[in-house]
Amino acid sequence: MFKWLKEIFFASPEPVKPAPAPAPAPAPAPKAKAAPKAKAETKVTKASLSKLTKGQLEAKGREFGIELDKRKKKDDLVAEVLKASKK
Repeated sequence: MFKWLKEIFFASPEPVKPAPAPAPAPAPAPKAKAAPKAKAETKVTKASLSKLTKGQLEAKGREFGIELDKRKKKDDLVAEVLKASKK
């Protein structure tokens, strides 16, 4: 037991060598910027519009040049945006 305590409190006779530091990894090469993709025209369907929130429907309506009243029911807003997209 005293040998164990002696090992804990007193330095070991052999010095511990620190491990060598790993070499830094080379910096990654900069990626070439891709040309910006043109927005693909997505089909405006009742199902796709129903997935949007009222705020998103309002923004979508502005794309088609209409102003929506968010106090209306969502189904009414979807119908208005759908009607405007068909024009």
